[in-house]
Amino acid sequence: MSDTAELAALVGVAPDVLVRALGDGWTEVPGPPHERWFVSGEPAQVAVGWDGFGFTLARPEPRWSGPAELVWEFVADRRFSSDEVLYERAELAEAAEEVARRRRRTFRWCPVCRQVNAREHVHDNTGLCMACAERHLGVRY
Repeated sequence: MSDTAELAALVGVAPDVLVRALGDGWTEVPGPPHERWFVSGEPAQVAVGWDGFGFTLARPEPRWSGPAELVWEFVADRRFSSDEVLYERAELAEAAEEVARRRRRTFRWCPVCRQVNAREHVHDNTGLCMACAERHLGVRY
């Protein structure tokens, strides 16, 4: 089962209904204990969390916790219910797009490879992505 279908099952709606309300391309990522989190976009732009009681629309804000250990953190935007996915799709879709817009404002383009990167994958204020910093500056992550 795809992660989009898994999230749709948690929400209690068909995958096509979820996609119309919140978008597609969901991937499950590790989150706090007793919660399930899914992110969408590359780099991740929108997150949805499920805690067993309801759903949270959030902005993903991953942080590095030591070498090669990305810890997913989330800035909650709003709670929503399965009914909102069914009956208030347009409002929920707009809320998800606003979360994505805020996250995209933090993205940077590497001046070497010209790829877009989330700030957690940018080397320093030079704007180089981590891959280019490794390849051209000898930095090890």
